[in-house]
Amino acid sequence: MTNPYGQQQPYGQQPPGYGPPSGGMPAPYGQPAPYGQPAPYGQPGYGPGGMPGGDMNAIKDYKGWAIASLFLGGVILGIFAIMKSNEVSTYKMQGNYAMAEAASRTTKTLCLVSSILGGVGCVFAIIMVIVSIVAASTVSCYSGYC
Repeated sequence: MTNPYGQQQPYGQQPPGYGPPSGGMPAPYGQPAPYGQPAPYGQPGYGPGGMPGGDMNAIKDYKGWAIASLFLGGVILGIFAIMKSNEVSTYKMQGNYAMAEAASRTTKTLCLVSSILGGVGCVFAIIMVIVSIVAASTVSCYSGYC
């Protein structure tokens, strides 16, 4: 057998750099890690820190709260909260526990900030309505057209 560079290789031998990798073969996806080695993230059935028993359905996506925050605390924070909520669902479908957990915490934080800002905005609006009603009731008419 000849290679493109004109060098002859004896039959049955492979050029260097080809063939099975040196060392042991890695365990196939979905198999538990060998004894004494931590399991990597992203394998089904593994929770935080690679510990067995993680439940992907236990991760909340806060979709309803994210939609409510769109109307309550502002459009911008609401849109970001909905986007992060969608990321939680995507990571859960992919089986990526760590990223789903992180996106869930970010979604919760965005929804909380949006709700607080919305609540403060509602209180401010009520105070402004009361102040304007009081100010309008104390206005005197000097020109005689009132």
